[in-house]
Amino acid sequence: MEELPYVIIVSIVTFISWIDYKKKVKKAENEEEIRKALVPFLLVLLLFATSISMFLT
Repeated sequence: MEELPYVIIVSIVTFISWIDYKKKVKKAENEEEIRKALVPFLLVLLLFATSISMFLT
């Protein structure tokens, strides 16, 4: 149960990252800008999945 605060923090960071990702993709004019927005978001999703798996085990 001691991982719960970290899961909550990572969940908030994931939500904020999703909002930032949506804004960047709307402004993107080419594939390069979309990729630059997608890579950090995917890394945050990986962090989120890792924190959830650590919490459940």
